[in-house]
Amino acid sequence: MAPDADRRWLSLSLALIVGYMSVEVVVAFAAQSMALLADAAHMLSDAGAIALALWAMRLASRPVRGRYTYGLKRAEILSAQANGLTLLLLSAWLTYESIERLFDPPEVGGTLVLVTALAGVAVNLVAAWCMSK
Repeated sequence: MAPDADRRWLSLSLALIVGYMSVEVVVAFAAQSMALLADAAHMLSDAGAIALALWAMRLASRPVRGRYTYGLKRAEILSAQANGLTLLLLSAWLTYESIERLFDPPEVGGTLVLVTALAGVAVNLVAAWCMSK
């Protein structure tokens, strides 16, 4: 297998997740669905984690130079920390939005939500398959 095969498969997963996340955001607002918006936020954190992993892989593969005798392998740890912070911020925002909806619940388009969710399962399965390569 080529040395950069992991990057190609991760990049393909990232493209799938970002593309579907964009569709999910549009449908979430059209259907007024908090569930789809929350899933899109979750996919954003997944996309961020994959993007940071790709960035960290690139940095960690650089040769050791000068005073950085350990190389840039700590980038992987920093990328995990950034992902954790993103998850905290998104969960706080979603909690706020959900509480607001308790007091003024909108009419949710169930059919749009169901079709989008089923398509999301398929996209996530393909992305997981890509990452398993």
